[in-house]
Amino acid sequence: MATRRTSRTARADSAFELAAKVAGLPTQPGLGAIKAEYRAGVALRSGHRHTASLDIDTAFLATEPTSSRWDYGIGMRSEAGQELLVWLEAHPASSTGEVQKMLDKLAWLKAKLARPDFDGLRTLEHKVSAYRWLAMTGAIRILPNSREARRLAQAGLSSPQRHVELP
Repeated sequence: MATRRTSRTARADSAFELAAKVAGLPTQPGLGAIKAEYRAGVALRSGHRHTASLDIDTAFLATEPTSSRWDYGIGMRSEAGQELLVWLEAHPASSTGEVQKMLDKLAWLKAKLARPDFDGLRTLEHKVSAYRWLAMTGAIRILPNSREARRLAQAGLSSPQRHVELP
């Protein structure tokens, strides 16, 4: 009796995964790098799919334990094949003082993205709102049109949201 063989072709890495590899950052498929408690707060627009994600906070914890580190990077691909990257920070927005903490984290991330080994990741940001604030729990005290909301917008960071729709 003949044995039926099935061959599995290896899945090609996305541009996001390849760029993360060059930067020395481990990725996980889909939203695998995002803590389970935050995944419900992340939705994807129709016509897009997640390629991979990374936990940049954990990646730099040992070497920069006291830095204000960013949390996650999420790679996506549109139906047209365009690859995108969004940076997501899960952080409370229970006081206006959290804005400066978020801006410090964003400055840390942008300093990383300025390094040559992060060039590939930076090029995937394209023209989307690349820096997103997910505030799933507690009150959101940063009001639209407030001084704090303007500071976030000037830095290119979204106002805090309970649920983030990507890209």
